[in-house]
Amino acid sequence: MSSGCNISNENCPGQIVISGSLDALSKARILAKEKNIRHIIPLKVSGAFHSTLMEPILAEFKQLISNFTFYTPSCPIISNVTAQPIVEVTAIRDELVKQLYCCIRWQSSIEYMINNGVKKFYEIGPGKVLNGLIRRIDQQTQVVNISGSETIIQLKPC
Repeated sequence: MSSGCNISNENCPGQIVISGSLDALSKARILAKEKNIRHIIPLKVSGAFHSTLMEPILAEFKQLISNFTFYTPSCPIISNVTAQPIVEVTAIRDELVKQLYCCIRWQSSIEYMINNGVKKFYEIGPGKVLNGLIRRIDQQTQVVNISGSETIIQLKPC
């Protein structure tokens, strides 16, 4: 039996996020309880991001993205959709659109980077949500939180 929801985020071991209509989410909650899944936490978000419910705005978003100038990156960008590096401007544009309606493979993206030599991550912004997710993926990886100008001043160059 299917709930009609999409897996929208694969965050870390033991944590996924689903998106769907309110009816589909209610059905998913029932199915999860039947499978003895105990930790079901509704997220307060403004939309069903990273799911097929975002498809009606794709054309408008593609148009919006076309107004921006993108440059070839100096280092690869790891796609959160494929968990693989992207380096071409067209691929970056496509990735931004795909993130609206495709599952975000955060865990796989972080694992790819760790397996390719990344030892330190920087979380920029308030809170430490990504810090917690990365620590659940690999406890040996260092994560630095940058939450304001005072933090930036304390950073030492690589």
